Amino acid sequence: MATNDPAKRIPKSLRTDATLLGTYTLADIVVAVLPGVIVILLLQIVVPTPVIIGGYHLQTITLPLAGSAIVCGLLFVYLTPAHLSSLEWIETVVRFARHPKRATHEDAKQYTQIERVYPRRDALERTDGALLGMVQVQPPTMALATDHEWQAKAESFQNFCNTVVDFPIQLYATTQPFPVERYLAQYDSRLEAADVRANPQLAALIRDYLSWYADELDQRRMTIRDHYIVIPVAPHEVRFERESLRQKLARLPVLGILLTTWFDSHATARQAAMFDALETRLRRVEAGIAQIDGCTATRVSAEDATQLLVDFWAGESHEYGDLRSVLRTRPLVGERT
Repeated sequence: MATNDPAKRIPKSLRTDATLLGTYTLADIVVAVLPGVIVILLLQIVVPTPVIIGGYHLQTITLPLAGSAIVCGLLFVYLTPAHLSSLEWIETVVRFARHPKRATHEDAKQYTQIERVYPRRDALERTDGALLGMVQVQPPTMALATDHEWQAKAESFQNFCNTVVDFPIQLYATTQPFPVERYLAQYDSRLEAADVRANPQLAALIRDYLSWYADELDQRRMTIRDHYIVIPVAPHEVRFERESLRQKLARLPVLGILLTTWFDSHATARQAAMFDALETRLRRVEAGIAQIDGCTATRVSAEDATQLLVDFWAGESHEYGDLRSVLRTRPLVGERT
């Protein structure tokens, strides 16, 4: 098991520091007061005396400036996330500011756990050697479904998991903004039609609808939810008869090294078997989902899977244009097409 699994991280501390004021510790109080202390020291030591600004001696406004700095410090402590102390938040902000905004491929692998992409196989390879494929599920509309219909769909999915899936899977759901511009473009084009130009009432109705619909979606923040099933195939799930023999011979002092090198030539065959196993699993999942009434399943291409991966780690959507051509020129790719 990987020690850097994000889902199994252990906090560095349990926040057992003694509190002085409510939930605030001594460190929080120091962070709040420190800006005011810095302002006073700067004005008393660094700035020469006497200094007059706008007819006022700088020393006369020392206390107001220090008070303003302390207010900023108090606001900083108040806005500190609950899972961090104020000092830890300062450290996090400073580290983020100093950290490079772009990571190399080797550095990025520590976070994404993705080794390479296989565009022709529609698969991703993890750093532990496992292959990943994805299937997108289009569920039926259940907004007006009854409790009985919900129960029937849940039982169908339960049967799918119990009968079709005998290997590990991961369910992933995400959202994307509703394509308002693309949806309203068809109505914009209608405004240029001859029949609409000849009918001012219809044109005004379309304009009112365009204005209302755009404002309505902006207020409701409508999004589209996408559902995916991630199917992995790990190297240990594809066994050969020669595997156990290699493990025994590899223990020999000198001969084991030579035989290990010899048996490594079968890595290509093992990977081909993993691709076949992944293809079989993907087909089984697609067929199983299709048996659920109203559901359809579509294989996710390597380009779309990479786009999902990028959006997940970036926290926002990134547009690369023709992603297939991008993949062919980046070191993340494991093959060329």
